[in-house]
Amino acid sequence: MPFATINECRLAYRLRQAGPESVVFVHGLGASRNSFDRCFDMETFQGYTLAAIDLPGCGESGWPEDFSYTMKDQAGLVLTWIQSLRLRQIILVGHSMGGVICLYLAEALGAQAKAFFNLEGNLSGEDCTFSARAASMSQEAFETHGFQQFKKSLQESLQKSSSPGLNQYYDNISRAYPRGLYLSSASLVQESCEGDLKTKFLKLSLEKWYVFGERSLNLSMRRFLDQHDIPYWIVPDSGHFMMDDQPGCFYPKLFEALGNS
Repeated sequence: MPFATINECRLAYRLRQAGPESVVFVHGLGASRNSFDRCFDMETFQGYTLAAIDLPGCGESGWPEDFSYTMKDQAGLVLTWIQSLRLRQIILVGHSMGGVICLYLAEALGAQAKAFFNLEGNLSGEDCTFSARAASMSQEAFETHGFQQFKKSLQESLQKSSSPGLNQYYDNISRAYPRGLYLSSASLVQESCEGDLKTKFLKLSLEKWYVFGERSLNLSMRRFLDQHDIPYWIVPDSGHFMMDDQPGCFYPKLFEALGNS
């Protein structure tokens, strides 16, 4: 597994070089690049260069002590990584918190970014769930008992759910860096509530889509998208982790949309 060291952060990533268009995947809070592993094994995408990264404190990446873990600084790391790989004609796919990071990436990349697929990415304060719970505590309280409480509640949810994505998320978050999770959560909540992300999303001049899981469909977000004529689609029989719950529905639709970007 290759690693990139950027600003003293050791970041794990997966890369499959192919065509000139590069699909860059950015995972959500506490998850990892394995959220998008299935795409790398699909012949359908053999004409695209594929790249996925573990954000700091997640997956196999390092746990930098002095890093801020803000959304903008994490976007800066990913931007430098993209530039180091000399990727061009970039198609951004960001899930949940990764959607916020990709929004800032799209702004920074300008004409180099061709399209943006926002997979239930945060655009307002109401989109904050686990991040809001974490940020409501002090850092000490989260690291002392809040993180364990969240994992316990996630375990209880797994007993009532057959979601492959939720099961994988539990595995991922169990090995994530608690301090990084807390600081990421605090920044995510702040950006979602105060960063005017909806306006930023609307102002992006590239092709953009929003993607919902059927079981996690946010009706107010759907109304917002309809109001501004932003295309979206709903992955049937799936929740927040739609790409893991229903890869057979999600990835063909993504491939179809890529042809129209």
